[in-house]
Amino acid sequence: MARHLFNVHSPITYFMALEVIRIEKIPVEAVTLLISRNFLPPDGTYQAIPLPFSHYPIDSFAVQIAFWKSWNKVRAFDQWLEKITQQQPFTLYAAHAYSSIFHLMVTHPMCQGYYYIEEGLVAYRPPADWDIQKPFNPLRSVLYYLNFGQRNRPNRSFFTTQLGRYLGAFGVSQHSFPTLPNLQAVGLPFPKIESGEKYQCVIVHDNIYDHHGLTPSTYLRWIEVIVNDALKRGFTSIHQKFHPAQEQASLQAIEAFMQQKVAGKASLHTLGASDSIEQISLSQHPVIYVCISSVGLYAHLAGSEVVSIYKICCQDQPVFKSFGHLLPSFYLENVTYLQYPSQN
Repeated sequence: MARHLFNVHSPITYFMALEVIRIEKIPVEAVTLLISRNFLPPDGTYQAIPLPFSHYPIDSFAVQIAFWKSWNKVRAFDQWLEKITQQQPFTLYAAHAYSSIFHLMVTHPMCQGYYYIEEGLVAYRPPADWDIQKPFNPLRSVLYYLNFGQRNRPNRSFFTTQLGRYLGAFGVSQHSFPTLPNLQAVGLPFPKIESGEKYQCVIVHDNIYDHHGLTPSTYLRWIEVIVNDALKRGFTSIHQKFHPAQEQASLQAIEAFMQQKVAGKASLHTLGASDSIEQISLSQHPVIYVCISSVGLYAHLAGSEVVSIYKICCQDQPVFKSFGHLLPSFYLENVTYLQYPSQN
């Protein structure tokens, strides 16, 4: 029986996978979920296998001067792939084409083709920003060829249709994957949840803390603006969720800061990696605080008010201005933007 492999690392990729399985009527026994970023499926309906390779923060298939060492890595990858597919042909469902893992999968002779499934804001990236072209370097091109042959290439596109056999894309809306052929819009895939816990607001920590040259004090100053707004609104219970790629040191610093800011004013609760803010938004419509997280997009579509510190980020760190064109206008136009309090 042909296999169907789904890259799953978040609630959106998990529920998109379930929706695709339903639409395509894929048998349970033909499905394998390739799990990463500490995501845990809520039940054991489908076979779930931890993905033992990574793209970020460490690329399992980084190009090497000692190129022959990559041959063993690729051989081990192919053996693993043939084991989990039981040497049967397979179709891949992935969020984008940017990783070495994607390249190695879709160029494997048993791969019958691939679909893209929506995972977040990258699905709304303008086509002009799909290709990540590095300056031409003949040595790098030669090294990639010596390391991987035609299996893994130096220049990347988020949504190529030129590698392997492209079959189509599954998105939340008609705005997803602009210009990609064979797009199927499935709507919000999240089911509602029944929970005894009440959610007034959720603060979503993007892992921008660890990027873009931010100092800890800058990010914590932004978070303070969010906390002050939540308390001003009268929220007595604050939930927060960290990015799955958040470094442990920064996570602990943010956690300590949050505890200090809300002490005696509100209770603080931290959601796990598998907790779905999108489902919470659909079910209870709490206020969702973000910077530029895709969670805000789906929370907005689910009916929650989305409050963003994006304009503050742009004010303090101009590099954030370059992200604006990557966000869909129907989302940007419906966000409440926080500002620093005026100095009188």
